This record gives sequence, structure tokens and C-alpha cells, in this order.
Amino acid sequence: MERPQTQGRAVRELAVVHQLSTTRLNRALRPHGVTLTHVAVLSHLAGAPQGCSVGEIAAAMEVNQPAVSKTLRTLTELGAVTAEVAGDDSRRREVRLTARGGELLTTAMLAMHPEATIAFAGLSDERLGLLVDLLTEVRAGLDAARHERP
Repeated sequence: MERPQTQGRAVRELAVVHQLSTTRLNRALRPHGVTLTHVAVLSHLAGAPQGCSVGEIAAAMEVNQPAVSKTLRTLTELGAVTAEVAGDDSRRREVRLTARGGELLTTAMLAMHPEATIAFAGLSDERLGLLVDLLTEVRAGLDAARHERP
């Protein structure tokens, strides 16, 4: 099989896995009042203890600022994040993870674990490690290509 066909198969598999896993993981997260989108923002903020602007979060997640603002409203209501005016620019809000947000992220990860166990049950530890390595390479390639768009 030639590369274009193999890439097409890979994209189709990724799309199906994305759909199936998103549905299952969101269902597991529902009792905790969050979605995968909320978890992604919490994870991003966990890696940025100095805080991030709404624009920085939007750029990292490749979504528009209104979408991030909507997500942050929910997370603020849950006590998971704080959003304060940045000291250097009154137009900018600095978003930070709270202790409650860290706890919520841990709870969410634990809630998703049973679904991950189901998803990866057919893979040996070695093949699961290989899958993680391959997905990390794909993500790194996509991250590097962010600024190469026309």
C-alpha cells in the first residue's frame, strides 16, 4: 500500500477512535460536571503555574477565544480556575489553576481510567508503550506544523 492510502487509513482510524473515545470519556466525566474540553484546559493550566491568558489558551488548543471564555466560565463556577486582570495589561486576564482545579483534574483522570482500561485491553504493555511513543511523535509533528499554515 502506498503512503497516501496508508495516511488515509490512519486518518480514518484516528477519526473513529476520536469519536468513540470522546463519547465514552465525556460520559465518564459527566458526574463530575466536566467534559474533555474542561480537562484539556485544566491540564494545560497545570503545566503553566505562572498562568496563561485566554489568548494563549486559545492558541494552544487551536480554538477561538470565545470558546475558551465559555469553558473558563464553567471552570470558574466550579472553583477550578481564577481569572484576574494581568498586572502589566488591564485588558488581559491571567488564568490560573486553583487547588480545587488540581483536585478536579485528578478526579477526572481517575474517572477516565476505566474507559482507558477498556480501550487498551487488547494491547500488551509493550504495544501500548509503542502506541504512546507513536502518538507523541504525531503530536510533536502537528505542534511543529502549527506555524507553517498558509
